[in-house]
Amino acid sequence: MPITLDPEKLAIVMKHRFQYKICRECGARNPPNAEKCRRCHSKNLRPKKFKKK
Repeated sequence: MPITLDPEKLAIVMKHRFQYKICRECGARNPPNAEKCRRCHSKNLRPKKFKKK
């Protein structure tokens, strides 16, 4: 289902799709406020990369 350009819906989608952290060691997805990885307990986390089209 394509998303219309409604700014409120777009903001909700962007939040859910891009606001999380990725572990650099095991690649697990973690919540945005995580300090350690849920899978391997590493502190080496990065925010999800976002490319604008």
